[in-house]
Amino acid sequence: MTALAPMDVLGAWVGIFLTMAILSFLYGDNPFYKFAEHLFIGISIGYVVVVQFKNNFWLKIDHPMSPWDLVPALLIAFMFIKLASRRLAWLGRFPLAFVVALYAGQSVTALVGSDLGDQIKTASRSLIVDRIDLNSAEPNELSQVPGVSPAIAAKLVLERTDHPFTSLDDAWSRPSLTAAERTDLADERGALVGAEARAAVERNQVDWFGVVSSVLLLVALLTGLLYFYFSIAHTGAIGRVSRVGVWILMIGFGASFGYTVQGRIALAIARAQDVRGNFVSPADAAQIHGELAAIVSAVIIVAGIWFWERHKPRHGAGIATPGEAS
Repeated sequence: MTALAPMDVLGAWVGIFLTMAILSFLYGDNPFYKFAEHLFIGISIGYVVVVQFKNNFWLKIDHPMSPWDLVPALLIAFMFIKLASRRLAWLGRFPLAFVVALYAGQSVTALVGSDLGDQIKTASRSLIVDRIDLNSAEPNELSQVPGVSPAIAAKLVLERTDHPFTSLDDAWSRPSLTAAERTDLADERGALVGAEARAAVERNQVDWFGVVSSVLLLVALLTGLLYFYFSIAHTGAIGRVSRVGVWILMIGFGASFGYTVQGRIALAIARAQDVRGNFVSPADAAQIHGELAAIVSAVIIVAGIWFWERHKPRHGAGIATPGEAS
């Protein structure tokens, strides 16, 4: 067993202490939580500043540049003379507006190209969804079948060259597949959303679950857009359809919020696993003593909060009442 360096053990204990300090906010705002919060924010900002300086500014000055390359930078820097002169402060608006407009344009372009573009492409495709033909689909298409990894897809392409598949059972039982791969494929079989619903051995086989999903997506898109169309009064049939759009939006917001909560719970579970030493080898976990570090940290934090509560100034302390003043 290789002994861990003292700094590694100390780092693990500090991480566990900071985790318990953040969790102390469940009791209420306290100095331990503030310390951990400020430390996290300070380290994050410092890291971003260093990375941006090294990846942007330092790379520019680390290479040979002609004097003309410095003219734009000096001009922009000169415009920030507003820090020293109120009379010329209006010059600082130009570089600031340029930077804000540049990043706004890049963000809007990226958003339109990713989210909006993908949404338009998805909404404009055919409502009829065909199953993936195992005998003619490309490897990247085969990888979309539940349980089919890129490695399995490559094997299926080789297997069908000499002997086309006659059924899913025939495809899943080919000799080139390992026992573990067959088990994964068997676990993903299902008539609704599994491999049986998504794959076939013939062309033009309809994926009915995909059809229903496409119809629901189109209805949700149209009703959601109608809710934000205010040129027509939302009364009668228009009002009822827009009401469906409201429900669609609420379902979307609820799913997004639930996803966020699940993500936070996953982070909490990961921290608990880290305390228990699940992310390191058993030998290293035995040297770190994560459970002991958690107990010691909890005792220190509880004792510190108790002492802080006993000695912190109370509201109104030291202010004389009218009766006492008289």
